[in-house]
Amino acid sequence: MFDNHSDDRIRREIQTVADEFTPINLAKVREIIGFPSHKFIEGKKKSSIGDFLMRFIAHSTFYCMATADENGQLDVTPRGDPPGSVRVLDPWTLALPDRPGNKLADSFENIERNPSVGLVFFVPGLSEIVRVNGDAFVTDDPDLLHSLGAGGKPAVLATIVRVREAFTQCGKAVIRSQLWEGDSRLLADAVTMGADFYTLALAQDAGSMANDLGDQLGDLNEMIQDDYRDGLF
Repeated sequence: MFDNHSDDRIRREIQTVADEFTPINLAKVREIIGFPSHKFIEGKKKSSIGDFLMRFIAHSTFYCMATADENGQLDVTPRGDPPGSVRVLDPWTLALPDRPGNKLADSFENIERNPSVGLVFFVPGLSEIVRVNGDAFVTDDPDLLHSLGAGGKPAVLATIVRVREAFTQCGKAVIRSQLWEGDSRLLADAVTMGADFYTLALAQDAGSMANDLGDQLGDLNEMIQDDYRDGLF
């Protein structure tokens, strides 16, 4: 029986179909895909969670958390819960509940070795998503576990995330996958309250958005929708 390090070494020595392809460097990648077409795309990453992103996360029923060990070996775990289960404790801090599972504790083992985490939040009915990157640790604080409870039971553990980056991402992947077709929970309406996603995202960061977009400020949602229509594939 091999340990994990032996398995990794053996996998590296085995010839696979992957060896038939030639890697390209970032310069070549940029030559093919180019650079962001609007300055606001580069500037949308913030070091805290604004009011609109708080509301988005509060209505999220599904998210994924990526962790890595000290060698950079990655793991991604899906998390699902009723709306409001993830708590925004302040603009720089998230609390994520842990429910009973398979007890492998891959994420917790990684966080012990490497605190960096990446999160992707989804709200049913909304194409756009919210991403958060930060540093995490695990706690068993009883008051916090009680506040993160669901189904009449407290959370088993809680992951605290210190936010380094929070930002939105366009909805092309969700649109292409037709992920929310037929969903009737109306959570998207609860988040946007009759407005559109980009108007609310813009209002949250109005100052920096205005500087980046200039005369295009009022046309942001129309620009995005045009891109969804004409640039999906």
